[in-house]
Amino acid sequence: MNAHDDVRDDDGLSLVELIFYVVILGLITTGIAVVFFNTWKAQASVSDQVDATERGQLVSSQIEKAMRNAVAYKITDPTLTASGSTGSTLVVATAMTGSNACMAFSLGGGTAQLATTSGGAVTPAPWPTWQTGITAHKTSAGTSVPFFAQVGTDVSYSFDVTSANGPAVHFEGTAYLRNPTWGVRPGGGSQTCF
Repeated sequence: MNAHDDVRDDDGLSLVELIFYVVILGLITTGIAVVFFNTWKAQASVSDQVDATERGQLVSSQIEKAMRNAVAYKITDPTLTASGSTGSTLVVATAMTGSNACMAFSLGGGTAQLATTSGGAVTPAPWPTWQTGITAHKTSAGTSVPFFAQVGTDVSYSFDVTSANGPAVHFEGTAYLRNPTWGVRPGGGSQTCF
């Protein structure tokens, strides 16, 4: 008997074992990559929706602040020649002093625009872009809801804020007047916001 006959040849891997291990390692690596990619996509969607929510809250809170302090307001639609009870532009004469005495909001075209004056007339839009991603909300039938609508002496608003990686965030509400002398401008009409 030769001394070499008793030694088994199990010092390495066979080709079949090597291919099997490479395939298993590839499947595990692919699974981990898919989990990381989906987690990254979900995080991007959540971040975009948070950003859209913050922008929408800023717009709605400014509208409500202006209306809480309003003494008069006018809703207009630039596509029409006269003001009406619905439209995309809201000009508010407030009881505040300083640069926020007159506040004007124009929504649409993917933006929210804001203009303020210390009591003088607000020039017609377009104004500088204040927030982006603002679009008209559509009903389930596909019709656009007006951005602003007069409800008695109050104003209702409705808009969507788009996000790059997630669904649009919808905002709607009614901005109520606190001022019991609605329609009477302070100082005997010294404000000429509109």
